[in-house]
Parts: sequence; C-alpha cells; structure tokens
Amino acid sequence: MIELGTLLFAFSVGMFILPAKILTGGVAGITSLLSPYLPFSEDIMTIALNTFLFLLGSIFLGKDFFENTLIYSVSYPFLLLFVTRTLPDISDIDPLLASVYGGMIGGVAIGIMFRNGGSSGGTDAIALIAEKYFHIKVAHVIMFTDTLTVLAGLYIYGLNSVLVGLISVFLMTLTLNWTMNIYGGIQAKKFEIISDHYQEIADAIHNELERGTTLLDAAGGYTGYPRKMLISIVSDDEYNEVKAIIDRYDPKAFVIISEAKDVNGEGFTFEPRM
Repeated sequence: MIELGTLLFAFSVGMFILPAKILTGGVAGITSLLSPYLPFSEDIMTIALNTFLFLLGSIFLGKDFFENTLIYSVSYPFLLLFVTRTLPDISDIDPLLASVYGGMIGGVAIGIMFRNGGSSGGTDAIALIAEKYFHIKVAHVIMFTDTLTVLAGLYIYGLNSVLVGLISVFLMTLTLNWTMNIYGGIQAKKFEIISDHYQEIADAIHNELERGTTLLDAAGGYTGYPRKMLISIVSDDEYNEVKAIIDRYDPKAFVIISEAKDVNGEGFTFEPRM
C-alpha cells in the first residue's frame, strides 16, 4: 500500500505539478519555483531534494524516520522518472486542471502512505527536526515553509500562478483528510441518548437493527440527578431508523448525533461472532 501511495504521488507530481509548473507546497513547489534558474530537469531536481532531505532526516531523527520513509525514498525516484520519461507529455494542459488533478491525486497518495505507516519525507523532515530540537509544532513549520514558497512565487510568477497553486494545496489537504478518515475504516453515526425510556430504545435498536448499545452512568451537572446515557454506533443508512425509534419511545429525549469517521470492529469491519 505504501508503494501504491508512492506511485500515485509520483504520478500527480510528474504528470501534473511539474509539467504545469504549479506552485504547490513541499518539494514539488520548491522545484517549480527554482526550475527556471537551475540547469536541471524538474524530475532530477525533485529527486535530488528528496534524497537530501531523507538523508538529513535520517541523521537528525534517527531510526524511526529512516524506516518510515525508506520505501518511499528508494522507490519514488524511479517511479517519478518512469512517469516523466515514459508517459505522454501534457505540459500544455490548462494550469487550473493540472492544479485540481495534481492536488487531489497527491492528497489521496499521501493519505494512503500515512494510513499504512509510511511517510512522504520531503519538507516534513525539516518540520520534524524543528519540532525535536526547537519544540516548534510540525504544522507551524510546514505552514511557514509553504507560505515562503508561495510568497516567492508571487514575486517571480505573479498573482495568477499563486492563486492556481493555492487550489492545489487546498485540494491536497482536503483529499488527504478524506483518505485518512475513510480508508481502512467505516463511516457511521454515533448516537448519545439521554432518556428515561433508555431500555425500550436500546431493546428496539437491538431487535430491529441488530446493533449493539452501551449504557453509561451519568448525572446532570446542574441538578445532580442520576441518569443513564445510551450510546450506539450505526451505519449511515440506519440513521433515520434510529431517529424513528427514539421518537417512538421518547420524543423529548436529549440526543447528540455525530459523525464516527473511522469505525473498526464487530459489525463494521468484520462479521459479528456467531
């Protein structure tokens, strides 16, 4: 799965980001920024920067970083060269389309790698080093480096290129979060129910939906009155059925409904025990 994520990331960078010179974050953005001033092809520059940051991270961050990033760092150069040297050149593609597809595919790719214990290395190494030695949050360092890249692009390429690049960054973040949330688990609804008729509601959920429930002891913070809280996780398509059960037994029940984005376990990611 890490190899699949690496292949998808190489495809997004080599097919869309680099040919269209999209000002995005990370190594690909830095490469697009520097390519007019250095006598190297974009793919070679990307490989050189990634290799340097991998070695830097391995020296300062040790074994864990080395192991998590090794598969990506070894295979990414070959996969990127394969994409850039063998697949059709689409450098004349509309930059807006390149930004959209490059960002979306790149986000899915990184999400797959993260969910399987891998890492994309790159500028993440700088952020992790800053966190370890200077106690600066990773997100702040990444935001700072990406902001510098974008501001430099504003000076060199103009506002239009920056705005197109920001679309890529936004869509990459969006699809990364989407992949992290649903890949490997099941999306569902979580019901937290406070009602004097908790037992009837629980029995109906058990018998009609064949879903489990959990009972917790609770108390009103203002009144101190002891209550029972009923918790149940159901699939999205069972949402209306649970609502109907609650309304049937206690229309005045206090109910909190939230998204459960990564549910693993009996009844969701494997069959119930017989």
